Amino acid sequence: MEAGWGALMFRFLVVLFVASCGFGGSIIAAENGSAAQFVKEYQAFLGTVQETGVIHEFDLVAAPIQLSLGRGKPAMRWAYNGQVPGPTFRVKLGDRVKVTLTNKLPQATTIHWHGVRVPNKMDGVPFLTQTPVQPDKKFTYDFIPQDAGTYWFHPHVRSHEQVERGLFGVLIVEDENEPDYDQDIVWVLDDILTEEDGSFVDQFSLKILDTGGRLGNILTVNGSSKPVFEVRAGERVRLRLVNVSNARNFRLSIPGLNSSIIAVDGNLVGSLQQVDTFNIVPGNRVDIDLMVPLDFDGQTIDIANTFFHREAGGGAAEGPEVMARIAVKGQVKTVKTFLAPTRADIPDWKGALDIAPDFEFDFDTSLNFDALWTDKGFLSFTINNKVYGDHDITALKNGRFYRMRFTNGTGLYHPVHIHGVFFKVLARDGIPVNEPYFRDTALLDYDGSLEIGIVPADLGEWLSHCHLLEHAALGMKTTIDVTE
Repeated sequence: MEAGWGALMFRFLVVLFVASCGFGGSIIAAENGSAAQFVKEYQAFLGTVQETGVIHEFDLVAAPIQLSLGRGKPAMRWAYNGQVPGPTFRVKLGDRVKVTLTNKLPQATTIHWHGVRVPNKMDGVPFLTQTPVQPDKKFTYDFIPQDAGTYWFHPHVRSHEQVERGLFGVLIVEDENEPDYDQDIVWVLDDILTEEDGSFVDQFSLKILDTGGRLGNILTVNGSSKPVFEVRAGERVRLRLVNVSNARNFRLSIPGLNSSIIAVDGNLVGSLQQVDTFNIVPGNRVDIDLMVPLDFDGQTIDIANTFFHREAGGGAAEGPEVMARIAVKGQVKTVKTFLAPTRADIPDWKGALDIAPDFEFDFDTSLNFDALWTDKGFLSFTINNKVYGDHDITALKNGRFYRMRFTNGTGLYHPVHIHGVFFKVLARDGIPVNEPYFRDTALLDYDGSLEIGIVPADLGEWLSHCHLLEHAALGMKTTIDVTE
């Protein structure tokens, strides 16, 4: 009895000591090996990158350009290299990427490499990781991507305006063991808001931003309305989907084809996710393995968006609406039967919800009573009751496991994006989930909650924000500072 009481007292003193030092639940869990095991599993999952010695040098010129929107008047858009979407860069894992940005815009700008683990000073966040690139100036981004997958890039200066005007492109990092698909296709999903005469709605003042987010009345794939893509019966197709819209959540329906999700936010899944309908929120990427049935020759498949935004108004396009068509013409001579790519080493982090949250982030709104005499919007979007600039920095240690909880008090939805890390969703609305993949962007749903686990692996102060870009513009951003 005395020995049992002594052991109990010793455990109590250990817990008291840890608590007095200000540590959270992860340290206590590490005593029994759980958090330490999560770290070990994640670091094995990331692995190390062998540099190839290959250098890719790309030029990006950001400049205004007149483009047709497909309805009436041509519109002044902003574009990379004269095209919307901007270019798709393809490199191999371990290659070095050097991108020289030339700014021909009337505003300063940067490039953020969304989802790509880059050195902190290459992350493109103004006044956090770099000084903005002023008009008629240049800046070279120089990095070696650490992970294979589908990524994208866009400005982080006035993102709600510059992305909407057309500044976005795609970066694909290929693994050395990429399967030999018949076609590897990129679909950049977006929407455009136009006036009745077809001209671009050129309004980005913070005072009158739509707090439900800017939802367009034209849905586009690769800059076109309802484009047609040709395939052959029997083909294996890798379809890389990227949602670059300011605020639109797409729910895509792919009827009749054998479709499986093979990657989310660039990360291969642990097991195939067979789907005919799936969601992709702003900032997300989803890679689909398509197997076109041999008896589909001559058929046309409509790919429709079926998501309905409860806050939509002003003539915004809503589902169901066809976004693109796949026309099946001809037939392959040989059907490719390789196994779709997956990863067998996805940590499930079982027991992570038994660890107390280290940090909680409450997404909410507040009124700005000084908006009448300042350039602020009338409504701010806050994290823990603070807007960006007044925010508290979240201090994290490199190579530690953390559990984070996000709660939503706004009545709107928020795609949560954290720079510099991948994370695993542990629970939604208090219900445990076991997604067989890691993410960099996840939906905090209407009036809901989101629980995630992360292990920081890259040093620096990183932005964390709502990727509904109007909300970020109105203050819904904070930072995490990862140190040794």
